[in-house]
This record gives sequence, C-alpha cells and structure tokens, in this order.
Amino acid sequence: MSKNLPVFQGRITIKVKGGSIESFMQTCVSEGCVLSQIKQLDDSTLLMTIRVQDWSTLKKYRKRHKCRIQFVSTEGLPFFYNAQKKKKSLWLAIVCSCLAVFLLANTLWSIKVEGLEPELEAAVKSQLDSYGIKPGSLSISMKQPREVQRLLLEDIPDLLWVGVKKQGTSYQLYGVKQTNYDEPEAPRPSNIVASKKGMITKMFISKGRPLVEVNDVVKKGKMLATGELKEDSGKYVEAVGEVLAETWYRVEIDQPEQIEQTLTDGSSSTVYSIAIGKVSIPVWGFWRKNDEEDREERYEQTFELFGWELPVRIGHNTKYKNEFLGQQPSKEQSVKEALKNGRNSLLVNLNEDAEILDEKILHQGVDRGKVKLILLFKVEENIAETKYVSQGD
Repeated sequence: MSKNLPVFQGRITIKVKGGSIESFMQTCVSEGCVLSQIKQLDDSTLLMTIRVQDWSTLKKYRKRHKCRIQFVSTEGLPFFYNAQKKKKSLWLAIVCSCLAVFLLANTLWSIKVEGLEPELEAAVKSQLDSYGIKPGSLSISMKQPREVQRLLLEDIPDLLWVGVKKQGTSYQLYGVKQTNYDEPEAPRPSNIVASKKGMITKMFISKGRPLVEVNDVVKKGKMLATGELKEDSGKYVEAVGEVLAETWYRVEIDQPEQIEQTLTDGSSSTVYSIAIGKVSIPVWGFWRKNDEEDREERYEQTFELFGWELPVRIGHNTKYKNEFLGQQPSKEQSVKEALKNGRNSLLVNLNEDAEILDEKILHQGVDRGKVKLILLFKVEENIAETKYVSQGD
C-alpha cells in the first residue's frame, strides 16, 4: 500500500478529511485500490497518492464514510495527454513546420555546370532533366551522383569526364570535353607481310607492289606487297592495302550434357529497416522466411538537412525467388549448342571484319557427363600486317 506508483499510469495526490478515514481506506483497499505515499497532516487529515483508475472507487465510498476529498496535484501520461489535446493547433503547426523544413532541405534548387561550352552544357542539363534531376524536384527520389555520372558519360559521347556532386540543395557538375588529336602521321616506308597462314582470296593494294596472287597459299611472315615500287631501287613508300585469305582454326569445346538454369518468376519480398549509424532495425516484412538461394538486392535511402547528412537511413532489402532448373537436352541440341559456343569463342579472338565461312566437326564424343567436340572453322579475314623498313634496307 505504500509503494510508489508508476508515473506513466497516471496518479493523483489528494487530501482526505473526515472522521472515518481508517474505515474508508480499508474499504478502498479491499476493492483493489492502491494507496501510496500516505502522510498524516493532522488528526483528521491524510495526504496520499492514488492511481487514476482508483478515483471512481474512492468517489463511490467517500459519502458512506463521511469523508471529503480535495485534489492536491496530478501527474502522469494521461494528464499530460489531456493537456496536449487542448493544444492541437500548436502541435499541428510544429508538425507542419518540421515537414516544411524537411521538404525544403531535400528539394533541389539549383544545378551548376562548369568547364563545358554552352552547347555541351545545354546537352548535359537536358539529360539531367530526362533523369528527373531538375530544380524543384525532391532529391530523395533522385539517382545517386555516381549513377548520374555513369549515365552522362554513356549518353553524351562528347564528354571525356564529368564530376557530379550533390551539395546541400544544389547539384554541381564539372565536365571535360572529349578532344580528338588525330594528327596525320608522316608516311613511313613499309611492306605488307602475312600475319598468319592462309590461302589468298582477294587483294586490295592501294599503295605498293603486290608480290603474291589470288589462290596462293602463304605462310606467316611471307611478304605480300612491298613498298619498293621499282625492284632493287632501294626506295620505299608506305605500302597500304588489304589481303583477304581463308584461314583455319581448330577449336575444342566441352559442353555439359545437363544444363542448369537459374530462373525467377518475378515474385519478391522486401524488408524495410531503419539504420542509425551501424545499427539496423527491421520495421516491416522481417517475419517473411526466405531461402538462402534467393537473389538479394539492398538499397539505402539517405536524407539531408541543410547539406548535413542525417544519421538516419531507410533500408530496402529485396529478395527475389530463384528456381534452379536442370535440363537434359537431346544429343542434337547439345551438339548445336556446342557449335554455337565454339563459334562465339572464336569470334571473340577475331577482328570485326572477319567472317566464318564454314565449320566442320572433326571429333565428337561424351566423357564424364560432358559432350566433347573438336571443331575446324574456315574463316575469311584480313591477314595483311604492316612491317616498317628503314630507307635503303
């Protein structure tokens, strides 16, 4: 009966006067009331603290025991809440002010582009506008500066480099224009030799004297055209031209009999969290169970106030459902896929103007769950290679 009452429950300090105070208190306690901090002020007056919910019981029995009750003070959350309800307009104004300050601090007000010509600067601002980056837009929904930098370099070929920095409520960019220094080099005396073995199919010699003919089979290093216009003159020019030839490549491919694919049906689950410093607190979606094989993507949204990054971040952790599918293709499909892979691997190592004319399977077999193929490709490509010479060689 003398213990202190928690302030969050709400408590009332009262004075009780009357001739039957003791019987009044016993009745109240027997009805479940909690009386604390009891202090006798005189022979007929007590000072005590009660809970808010016990007030109706005391009020019910005070007349029966001829007691008078006088309020001294109130404290606790219920009374604080009731007092604040009378100040709705004040709290509404505070909330609106905080919201307005937050929106103003996270709104983009200016974009500054330096180091570029007016035409290129206009192109940069136009691209920024297409990304949703323009004065008056909320910076919360904008792409990160590093992502904006990558997109600008991809979309504007005339940009050599651009720096993107978000400072407070403004975007600051500094760009460097792409400069071409394609100064023509002085012609140097040279010959054209074969870069690899092949059978010549076409020749286009614009400068120099051809030394081979179509259908000739040449080895690597064979001189195809010379810059010496007159034989034994010792005077050379720069030999220029193309020599197309059929070349042959042997490629070995190991293709698994069973193909495994990772698929997703687009279904996903997102866990939202609030991060303060290095501590992350999940607030929504954390109860969902996910498999370890699920693909996970994480993104954190930061906030700024007058150029100062707030320590609070909102995290989005999205997991996509993955499904592993194993396929057993037919023998014809395995061979077809192996041929395709062999062709692609060869094209990676060839020049862009090279063309695969034909392909042939030299050997085919299955070993330890893999389809093994030895392929021969016939390719037409330019085998001309410039070899510079010194005057008089």
